[in-house]
Amino acid sequence: MTTIWFLHAETWGQGHSYPTDYFRSPMNIPLTTSGTFAEIRNNHFHSGMDFRVGGEIGEPVYSVSDGYVSRIKVSAFGGGKTVYITHRNGFKSVYMHLNNFSGKIASYVKEYQYTNKVFEFDLDINDSVLLVEHGQQIGNAGNTGGSQGPHLHFELRYAHNDKTINPLLFGLPFNDNIAPVIHNVRVYPVGKTVHINGKNAPLALVETRTNKKTKKKYTKIHDTVEVSGRFYAGIYATDAAPQSTGRNGVFDIKMFVDGKLHFQYSPTEFMFEETRAVNTMIDYSFYKKTRQPYILSRVLRGNKAEVCKVAKNRGYISFNDEKCHKITYQVSDYSGNISKFSFVVKNVPQVAKATKAEPLDDYNIPVAYYLKNRYRTDGFAVYFDENTFYENDLMKYERKSLNRPLLMTDVHTISFKNYPYPPHNAYTLKITIPDSLRSLKDKLVLVLVNPKTSLSQPFKLENDTIVGNPREFGSFALALDTVAPTVSPINFKVGKTCNTKMLRVKITDHLSSIYRYNCYINGNWVLAEYDGKTASLTIDVSEMVQKGGNVLDVIVSDRVGNTTKKKWNIVY
Repeated sequence: MTTIWFLHAETWGQGHSYPTDYFRSPMNIPLTTSGTFAEIRNNHFHSGMDFRVGGEIGEPVYSVSDGYVSRIKVSAFGGGKTVYITHRNGFKSVYMHLNNFSGKIASYVKEYQYTNKVFEFDLDINDSVLLVEHGQQIGNAGNTGGSQGPHLHFELRYAHNDKTINPLLFGLPFNDNIAPVIHNVRVYPVGKTVHINGKNAPLALVETRTNKKTKKKYTKIHDTVEVSGRFYAGIYATDAAPQSTGRNGVFDIKMFVDGKLHFQYSPTEFMFEETRAVNTMIDYSFYKKTRQPYILSRVLRGNKAEVCKVAKNRGYISFNDEKCHKITYQVSDYSGNISKFSFVVKNVPQVAKATKAEPLDDYNIPVAYYLKNRYRTDGFAVYFDENTFYENDLMKYERKSLNRPLLMTDVHTISFKNYPYPPHNAYTLKITIPDSLRSLKDKLVLVLVNPKTSLSQPFKLENDTIVGNPREFGSFALALDTVAPTVSPINFKVGKTCNTKMLRVKITDHLSSIYRYNCYINGNWVLAEYDGKTASLTIDVSEMVQKGGNVLDVIVSDRVGNTTKKKWNIVY
């Protein structure tokens, strides 16, 4: 019998009103954060809240309301062990980095893994299979997947489209009496003819300087800025709460120009398709160097994310008079604690100067953010769909030979004249396999060539062409991988009595990465949990070993089929 669920996402979603008395806390301990909703992460907005668990694995995690388990995902990376629960009111709750599952969920997962002989899987589940009740334990908090320490990553989404929402908007118990900290503000010129305090360069309004005589450091604050033309600003602010990590993302940023709201950044909801736009909403180049995310007031034309509620003139600012104009940033956290930073801008007329013509360069391939863009040349092609870029630009293609071990072809490089960002969407890249390499094509790997390393990329083989879908621009080539993975024991030794039934094995691959692994005890398949952070398998043999000698077989393959087989005699 199929359970009938009456979902009401439209009722809640249209007016941005959320039920504040429907969901309980996912844990019984006070909620403190190590990560806030939509804070800036590498290439994405953080999609939920990270709740602290005291640095220890094992805190019980509970379903926040009645519902059914609609999806379970187990991965060595990303969210690790994850449960998705769909609720009767049209929302979905998500619990990531679990150490383990509980009750019927645990039994379901174990049966699926042994039936299909897999550890990692991503499975949608029918609404009548795993019903859960309000407050039912579903697992224990852990450190699985890409987690950098024990915690619970918790999300609330609309069930019908997976749009993620700030969980604090649902009335979860959370106390915060600490105002955000505004670390600095930067002012940016638009174009090469605009000057900020006499220089065509961004200006940080709070500077740390050193006294030349005393060698002591002091703080210089630019409370008045002279600008000769159009500009925009960026702010670096963080939030803290009692017993929480001190540098979390803030809830709301407003910029007022002469008392009128000019820009507002308030990410209460977002679609996952929007998340990579985060790279254009920060000073991306500065972030890559310092990890300080300055959220910019300007919005590029190809940015479709709806986290900016207001952006007059797309966030750009200009004045036509020589008066002083006050600009104020107001930064808030979810609890309403507010911090402000103000400065004055005075427009200074531009002085016409003779400018040198830009030298000719090889950036001669136009790309438009709103169109499909294609480029083909001998043995190489790239295909960009609409909205791969955020602005129009010019591309350059280069091809050269690089003397580096394992590289089997020339290196193909695509770069852009003014565009520093990664693509919003993955694009298609094709490299034709040279005739001389076609007998080896099953061992060829697409790699991103960096100054010191070559990193394998996802790809597939189509006849005599390697086809990849990179999520960054750069230099690409084909490399040869004929080396099988390495496999070695961690916590047991051959010939000595083993004192643990949780065996650990190190597995690594030098290029194309681990693809498949299987373990057997005395000829019977046994579950091996792969941890991507430590590149190790953990094998629970407690139910399958016998007293005396036991044979452990471990078989590991990489993405081009190179395989290592190890056999050890384990004595108990």
